Amino acid sequence: MARLSVWHAFIHPITGFFRKQRGVRLLNTFPEIAQMRICDLGGSQHFWQKLALPVQPDNITIFNISLGATEASGRSLYSSVPIIIYDGKRVPAGDKEFDLLICNSVIEHVPMEQRSSLAQEMVRVTKRLFLQTPAWNFPIEPHFIMPFIHWLPKSAGYWMALVSPWRLLSKPSEEDINSYFFGTNLLKEQELRKLFPCAEIIPERLLGLTKSYMIVIR
Repeated sequence: MARLSVWHAFIHPITGFFRKQRGVRLLNTFPEIAQMRICDLGGSQHFWQKLALPVQPDNITIFNISLGATEASGRSLYSSVPIIIYDGKRVPAGDKEFDLLICNSVIEHVPMEQRSSLAQEMVRVTKRLFLQTPAWNFPIEPHFIMPFIHWLPKSAGYWMALVSPWRLLSKPSEEDINSYFFGTNLLKEQELRKLFPCAEIIPERLLGLTKSYMIVIR
């Protein structure tokens, strides 16, 4: 098993806690999920490791723009889930081919001008939808673990990113810092309502504040 970086050793227990909670929400929302054919858009094998859901690997297909950190760590039931690399625009699947599409913490990394067309693609390929994305209104930016960084002008927020736990623990290159920081833009609730006008938007709360949004089409 590959040794975890300091950053991943720090962040994995946190994301694991919230993903198990999200798995409970998924099971409650879609109790028949074990029988569904699932599209995980922008996902990873290790995401399914953390969800702890009664879903067989044969029922899941992952679509991502690169392999990146998509593979499961160590030996896992979900190491066999196929990962299909695509262009990030048109999902290579037929209309309503999947029973459920899951998209977890992805849309905030999609360029703003491409979000509307990607939302349409999500709705095209699936009968039901479950999308999660961090809330712009929450004071702690979850990718950098820094307060208020996403509320500042990008030029000011960039300097905070340079001293963030993400940067100090993962030690990314200057190119990776620029790509990740300027390519991450959290969404407000009204933006999500425009992208998914027919969906239910459910707040996920922490300490009474909306930490993220779950967008559901049943």
